[in-house]
Amino acid sequence: NGPSWPYATSMTLVGLANLLNNQTQSFVDSRDFITLFSIYARSLYKKDANGILTPWIDENLNPFTGDWISRTMLSTRHQKPEERGKDYNHSLFCDLVINGLIGIRPSEEEELDVNPLIPEGYWDYFCLDNLTYRGKTICVLYDKTGDKYKRGAGLSIFINGTKTAISPTLTKISCKL
Repeated sequence: NGPSWPYATSMTLVGLANLLNNQTQSFVDSRDFITLFSIYARSLYKKDANGILTPWIDENLNPFTGDWISRTMLSTRHQKPEERGKDYNHSLFCDLVINGLIGIRPSEEEELDVNPLIPEGYWDYFCLDNLTYRGKTICVLYDKTGDKYKRGAGLSIFINGTKTAISPTLTKISCKL
């Protein structure tokens, strides 16, 4: 019943990802995560007077109109909108993609856990490549059929270019570094 704050929304989605990774429960699942994340991602635009959308993140969003509230308030007063809340993201969007959607879960051990929060059948492929983790170069690749990337079907983890773990489905996999 009020504004959507991107930073608070990001923290809530991080909490949901942590719940799905660390707790056994039957109330929410990866479909809920991807639905909420997709709504959040679609909100990160501003619409100009001609209806053109530009990638944008600001301080607070009207959830009913999609307007960035501080910009709208200033423009109705015929003032040039300030950039006071622009780039309010605090890098959490990237964290949500890397740690949530793709599922790279940092560990205190010398291992890498990957637990994608992408429901089976939602995407046919994705790749997160050249991610540095504990001095290693990581690639997490999912190719439903193996035809997109030509590296085999399923979910694969590559460490320094070597395929280290594979699963035929989008499920949690771990490997030693």
